[in-house]
Amino acid sequence: MIWAMVGAGIGRQLVSKKIELLLREWGQFHIKHMDHADEWGENTLYRAGVMGGRVQSKGEGHKILAPDMPSHLQKVDILLRRLPLMEAMAVKLWYCAPLRQDGQPYTMAQLACKARVGLRSFEDNLRVGRNQLIRLGL
Repeated sequence: MIWAMVGAGIGRQLVSKKIELLLREWGQFHIKHMDHADEWGENTLYRAGVMGGRVQSKGEGHKILAPDMPSHLQKVDILLRRLPLMEAMAVKLWYCAPLRQDGQPYTMAQLACKARVGLRSFEDNLRVGRNQLIRLGL
């Protein structure tokens, strides 16, 4: 009986580590392609009409197209849309936040502040969000 409990604990740890690695990869994909095109094939500068330091008429300039997201990362996006707002926001902020201007990652408290919730609430939302993603089949 003890062996079964230990084995289940190790299995849970392996699943948890696998999910953590997948979520980190998903977050890095979003960070890397943050400046790429949106769903209409336009980046922010193109949409604003400013390319190369001069205003251009609509239709001029280059569009930066984002590469296709791998299917295993698309699954994360799809399942994340099924989470309640606060849990989804916590997961997105934790895994997709770019580095601060000083090159350091944001702390949990700083991300909680960005989400306009207390630290304890942010931690709970992140934990619940991860658990729900696992239950949804991530």
